[in-house]
Parts: sequence; structure tokens; C-alpha cells
Amino acid sequence: SALGTGIGTGGPEEGGFDLGKARSRLERTENLMTSAPAGMQAEPAQGAPAPAEWITMPKSQANRILLFVHSGSFVFGSSRLYQVLAARICKEADATAFFVNYRIAPEHPFPASIDDVTASYEWLLAQGSDPASIQIVGDSAGGGIALGALLRLRERGIPMPAGLVLLAPWADLTLSGRSMIINARKATLANNIEIMMICRELYLQGHPPGDPLASPVFADLDGLPPALIQASTVDILLDDAVRIDAALHRAGVPSDLSLYPPMPHGWQRLGNLLPESRRAIEEIGVFLREKFGGESKLQEKRAGTGPGNRYG
Repeated sequence: SALGTGIGTGGPEEGGFDLGKARSRLERTENLMTSAPAGMQAEPAQGAPAPAEWITMPKSQANRILLFVHSGSFVFGSSRLYQVLAARICKEADATAFFVNYRIAPEHPFPASIDDVTASYEWLLAQGSDPASIQIVGDSAGGGIALGALLRLRERGIPMPAGLVLLAPWADLTLSGRSMIINARKATLANNIEIMMICRELYLQGHPPGDPLASPVFADLDGLPPALIQASTVDILLDDAVRIDAALHRAGVPSDLSLYPPMPHGWQRLGNLLPESRRAIEEIGVFLREKFGGESKLQEKRAGTGPGNRYG
């Protein structure tokens, strides 16, 4: 594993945590395993407050915007893998992704990433986008960042987007979820506890991990947009997903928790390699199209049929 070698598990000569080596190896590995869908285009977003790209597919509509917050354990930047995931979701929702390359730790610790996503959403509104035409997609650590940004926006009285999609969100930096223990032996390097602890410290740099802005599982989620949350039953972050879903329901926010059978963390990124990946992206597309006020592709094909199998 590129990430495992980067933290020194590749041999004693590696010493401790070599973030630069881990980043380069992880990016190289992710780029090798990525195949872009036909018609995908990515162009820089000129004038945005944080570096970003507009990602489109042939049928993307400009008035359906997905503010996409990629994964990376708070310390790894964007790669082609995440852009391709955004493109596949755009294809299902006939949407355009605003893909934010937020600042990462340790060079830019908490809450820099949250600041960037918050500013990006406010910029989209300033450009004339209707909140009803925007939804947010947050993948893993990006899910926690997205939730933090929404809390910030709520505090400022900014209108909420139409919907929120969270893919196995990392939303508890205290690492107190039961699945941290129960699923530890089933965890992949993508969400290994030891690696997560290192990344957490690089991100927080002494800031209390229980701060609700950093760990939204402890926040009052009143006023947030309707959500779809996906997680695997063996994911180490399963309890983060379950607790965010419960917190949304307590706050009276519609939330749909969709649990899948044993899958690697981030299985949605595997595109056409797994039927569960295709099913998950299809389910996301149904949710997004519904919140945008349009008919889902499945409804167009077979009226009245749901998005696919549900687990749990």
C-alpha cells in the first residue's frame, strides 16, 4: 500500500511518518486506478476563493451544482480518483460539480478546510446561484468538512443548499464510535485507526477534537438540508454515519441512511469495477435529482421503482 509505506510500514529505513512520500505515492496509485468516463471535462473555476474546478459531463446542467468536498484524511489533496467520482455522480444527476481543492494540513490546520468550503458556497451564491440549485457532496473526511461548513453557514444566516450527500463521513475526531473497535480488524489502510490518529493530530494541532465544528457528531444539526448518508456495515466510520443520521433526525431534518454489505472504505470511487459501486452512485443520482426537483433516471425508465437494493 502506498499509504502504508508512507508511514513507515514499508521497512525500517522509512523511520516515522513521511507525509511527502505518502502523498506522492498515494496520488500516483490513485491516478493509476482511475478511468475517466467518456465526455468528462474539468476546467479551472476562475475567481473562486479557493482553487476549484468545474467538472462536467455531456448532459450536465449549469443550474444543478454539486459542491464536491473530496476525501483525503484532512492531509491528502485531490487526485483524479475523486474528480472521476464527482463526474460519475454528475452523470447520474445531470449536474455540474464545483470541485473544491481546499487547503490541507499540516500546512493549513483546522479550520482552514472548513473556511475554504464555506467561502466557496458563499461565492457560488454571490455569482447568482440559487441555494435550491446547489447540493453538497462530502466524501469521508470531506463529509466532516462539509458538515462543519454547513454549521458555519447556518450561524451566519446563509440559506442552506437543497441537499447533502455524505459518503461514510469522518465526523468524530475523538474516534469514540463503537465501530472503531468492532470493525477494527476489518478496516483497510484507507481508514486504519493508527493512520487516522496521525492525520487527526496533523489536522487539529492541539485543537480539542470534541469541538462540534471539528466533530459534527456532537453538534446540533437543526436547520441543515435533507441528507443521504451511505456507509458499509464493516466500515470503521460506520458509527459516525449512524450518529450523524440520528442527530439529523433529532433535529427534524430528513435523512436517509443507506447501509451496504461489506465494502472497502470509499467503494463508490471504484466506478464500474463493482456492482455495489454502480448501485451507490445510482442511488446518489436518484437523491440529487429529486432534491433538484427533477425526475430520476430510474423513474424515467420504470416509474415508481426505487434506487436499488438497500442493506442493513
